[in-house]
Amino acid sequence: MKTSLKSLIIFLSFLSLWACKPKSDYERAREDLRKYIAIMNEAEQSSLTELKTPDGFRFDMTESEFDKELTLRESSLADSLTENNYKSGSAPYVWMMGKEQYAVGWIHKVFKEGKLCSYDITIKGRIVSSEFVSLTRSDINNICDFYKAFLEKDYTFDSLIHPSIGQTYVLKKNNMAITIVDKVDSYEEALEVTCENRPVTGPIERERQEAYRSKQSELFSSTPTSSVEVKNNKWNGGVKQVENYLERTLRDPDSYESIEWSEVKEKSDGYYVRHKYRAKNGFGGYVVANQLFHLDFSGNVVDVKDLY
Repeated sequence: MKTSLKSLIIFLSFLSLWACKPKSDYERAREDLRKYIAIMNEAEQSSLTELKTPDGFRFDMTESEFDKELTLRESSLADSLTENNYKSGSAPYVWMMGKEQYAVGWIHKVFKEGKLCSYDITIKGRIVSSEFVSLTRSDINNICDFYKAFLEKDYTFDSLIHPSIGQTYVLKKNNMAITIVDKVDSYEEALEVTCENRPVTGPIERERQEAYRSKQSELFSSTPTSSVEVKNNKWNGGVKQVENYLERTLRDPDSYESIEWSEVKEKSDGYYVRHKYRAKNGFGGYVVANQLFHLDFSGNVVDVKDLY
């Protein structure tokens, strides 16, 4: 009896410890991804009450109106900032966020039926006395607070973690969703901000996914046997077959941006080429991929390996 009671106590203690053990990165990633999807789905089902964005745009503005607004933010500072104090690439725009000025670089915009529905900006640093200053934790908090202050009330704010893209903040107010991906501690040293009108961008995503599934079905239903030429484009180094593959397989093909191509190498089992690029992933953030593509002699991508 004593032995059985002792065994039961040990078993219950072990069970208690097991139940309290920290979640793995994988488990946390799955939970956060589910939460992110739920937030986006909720925004997609909301009525169109939020049209004015924190960055000074409107979801009902045309592309010419958007570009006109951008010209007001163009900065001459990009030419004066040296490599020593500005190592994150060009930043042609100055963004006012509260009392602070920030250097903004790459901008990607999406329109549906002639109206703005989504845009992405890359915040690369803070501008102090015409000098570039790298982002810090304090800047991240200030930027989040700026967006919160604009939304005022009745919004949600979530801090999510994903092993592959790091800290991510999500704000939602009715139809408007703002995703801030923290790349400050990576070599990119930047914040990626996406602001979208989810009742419009949600269906766009599904259309892309359906088009991808349709293209994949066509791809695997046919097996071309003729040999094709696989080579680098002499203008930008790109390989047509790989670009077509990425167009079919990326979650958001419009977010794709080429960085670097290696020279195509022909071997006994096909062609090999390394390609570095950036694009939006399934968690809503931008990541840089460095991949080795293996193509057969018919020009089909048969294998892709991540390089680190």
